[in-house]
Amino acid sequence: MSKPYHSGFLFVYKTPGITSSDLVLKTKRILGQKSVGHTGTLDRFAEGLLILPCGDYTAFSQVFLGKDKSYFAEVVVGLKTDSGDPDGVVEVDDREIFFPRFVSEFPRERLLAELTQLTTLTSQKAPKISALKVGGKRQSDLVREGLVVEEKERPISIYKVEDVLQTELGFSFRIHVSSGTYIRKIILDLSEKWGIPLSLGRLVRESIGEFHLNGVKTLDQISPKDLKNWKEVFPLPVRIVDAEEKKAVIHGGYIWNKLPIPVENGFYIVDADETTILAWCDYEGKPEHIPYRYRKVFFDPAAKIMFSK
Repeated sequence: MSKPYHSGFLFVYKTPGITSSDLVLKTKRILGQKSVGHTGTLDRFAEGLLILPCGDYTAFSQVFLGKDKSYFAEVVVGLKTDSGDPDGVVEVDDREIFFPRFVSEFPRERLLAELTQLTTLTSQKAPKISALKVGGKRQSDLVREGLVVEEKERPISIYKVEDVLQTELGFSFRIHVSSGTYIRKIILDLSEKWGIPLSLGRLVRESIGEFHLNGVKTLDQISPKDLKNWKEVFPLPVRIVDAEEKKAVIHGGYIWNKLPIPVENGFYIVDADETTILAWCDYEGKPEHIPYRYRKVFFDPAAKIMFSK
């Protein structure tokens, strides 16, 4: 039998200046992994939490992509770029003129009221300068070539804005949002609304769903020992199988009795050791003639490889 292919979740602190895709590539080399996914990228200038499902755990990526996020943002007043962040093309840089105006027009009480009002937003147009693809090309490339790109609107939720502070360069705040919300687009829209050039100077992702930055390591600190298993990160009810039931599962057959009570995201079928996942299952949308559907079977009978950790 081939050597087991150990999978897991890696929590990494992305530092500014590296793209999320480059970080994934470096993670593959450090961990010796063939497959590393992500659960929501960060722009090059941004920093903070990335959750990387490794090995066969990339099957769980979609679940984490949909989780809400929280960020710490620092805004520069008087500076505006086309992307709303430090990597964009500078359109306005009149900080000496606009900062005194901002201080005068936006005392902390008004600033707090304006930012708190963001929680009423229900939709957002994606920024024109973004990695979204249009006809196979990055939207940002098309815009900078002078082509007209339609801004796509999507539903969002902003749950909370807090810790609003005035700073030497402008202001800072923390924000808790639904997945898919662009913080730099919020700043670009505020700039338009206030008539004051604004741009993100720093953005830190502090949480993804229930997972926070506490104890998260940077790329130069990680090792294979930092991989977390499914029990630590994505626990679900389990159905333990015997040897005969295991044979059925790994060949696509079904178990009909003692199934767990349905919960969101389903349940696992696990080996007798109670640590090795054989399959990830769900009740949602099952045809009447089968008891559940398989989201992922974690065993390749042809290669005789068990995916575990």
